[in-house]
Amino acid sequence: MTTRKASIGTISHGTMRTEDLLRTFARELEWLSHTDRTRAESDLIAEADAADAEVRPNEADEILSELFDALNEHAPEGCVFGAHEGDGSDFGFWPVDDDNSEEEAFTRNSYDF
Repeated sequence: MTTRKASIGTISHGTMRTEDLLRTFARELEWLSHTDRTRAESDLIAEADAADAEVRPNEADEILSELFDALNEHAPEGCVFGAHEGDGSDFGFWPVDDDNSEEEAFTRNSYDF
């Protein structure tokens, strides 16, 4: 069984629309977890695909937050999933500087809905 690894860099750029992020993040999680997907990951992907951010924005934001957490679990060693510190619309896997504390790294992968 081959495990897919996340690549350092961008998976979504230029949009902050919840609908776009849900779709992109769900596809990335689907790709990364293809051979060893947990039931929770499968359920999360299905929820993201079914979410309607315009009708239920709070629910969509919660799913997006869960996707952040799930993708962060697949981050390469020494990296976090989140927005690039120089461009808030550039989401991907980014190295954590040795100078950064764990708290700063957590802040970097958080998204304020």
